[in-house]
Amino acid sequence: MDGEIPCEQQYAGRQVSIISPVRDSEDDQPVADFVAAYQPLMDCTGVEIVWEGTDQFETEINVRLEGGDPPDVIDYPQPGLMTQHARQGHLAPLPNDVAAHLATDYIAGWDTYATVDGVIYGLPGRSNIKSLVWYSPGAFAEGGYEVPSSLGELRDLSDQIVADGGIPWCIGAESGVATGWVLTDWMEDFMLRTHGAEVYDQWVNHDIPFNDPRVVEVVDAVGSFVKNADYLGGENLVKAIATTKFQDGGLPILEGDCYMHRQASFYSNLWPAGTTIGEDGDVNVFYLPSPADGPAFMLGGGDIYAAATDKPETFDVIRYTGSLDYMTNVANVRGELVPHLDIDTGAYTDPFLAKLAELQLGADVFRFDGSDLMPGAVGAGTFWTEVTDWVIGGSTEDFVNNVEASWPG
Repeated sequence: MDGEIPCEQQYAGRQVSIISPVRDSEDDQPVADFVAAYQPLMDCTGVEIVWEGTDQFETEINVRLEGGDPPDVIDYPQPGLMTQHARQGHLAPLPNDVAAHLATDYIAGWDTYATVDGVIYGLPGRSNIKSLVWYSPGAFAEGGYEVPSSLGELRDLSDQIVADGGIPWCIGAESGVATGWVLTDWMEDFMLRTHGAEVYDQWVNHDIPFNDPRVVEVVDAVGSFVKNADYLGGENLVKAIATTKFQDGGLPILEGDCYMHRQASFYSNLWPAGTTIGEDGDVNVFYLPSPADGPAFMLGGGDIYAAATDKPETFDVIRYTGSLDYMTNVANVRGELVPHLDIDTGAYTDPFLAKLAELQLGADVFRFDGSDLMPGAVGAGTFWTEVTDWVIGGSTEDFVNNVEASWPG
């Protein structure tokens, strides 16, 4: 950190707790990796990092903040929820010397997402890009299929796979209390590609209502894929979207049971051990195409680390989390993208991750995940629950009207 953090064991005997939706599972144990990335900071200052991973993040953090039991650092995957907590007085503004990094160190847009009413509350951590479709290069070659360059070609490809007796899509949207976010990502990608960035921003900011005809058009366009029994392999598999763990959503590709899975870049960590990724691998990705006559849209997401206590060790942990050192470690150990401008794609030890980084930097228009920007009650609430009800048989009208009715006044 070029001397920004003294190396004097000044925090010896002190702990900094980080609450995060990142937690260990049967198939993946990320917590130890994230804590180990702080080792230089711990060695230098004596601070101990206590990582609290939970699959009930949205519920647990509200309970703790409202109950007066805050963690020191909150790893927010939803800027909208962070905004809500900042306005409720639960978060501490970053000191000027920490906040100064926000304007200079990260991809454009992240400064907006970490700022509430002109006050900087957080620094970025990890990032991901979401406008991706996973597929099997071998299965595509065997079927004579080519990567589509437009949404029309994507639909034509899906129809051709069905005509050839295959199942084009596999989807899983179960994620504990966050079940449904996979489907909201579909909505956001299609909103950008159908109506562009300006309408996308109006939708996210509620400058147009959630039941606006343009939103209805997008919901039905997504439904023509995700609620299409032919595309999923039957009505039962459409309904099974809501109960299939998102971690398992793309695995049928490896068994030859489906051809495509729309999911973010972080899914590279969820394939079983031994799965090869790349043009000649077991799986690869293609860019979810944008209109040929328009900009290349990229939907993305990530995490912002904010302070719920105003201790100096809390602020230095956030400072270090946003540093090039920490982000390079996370990129290479966890295979995660990061939004730091100074990281050289050549520093990625994984060539596939370097490819994703170039896609991230090369998009014409980047927009953060819309549900993560909406008020928490909507983006981390009714949008998820209503889209889940919709995919298992609910109507478009009920979906958009119920979300609109839930929007805070």
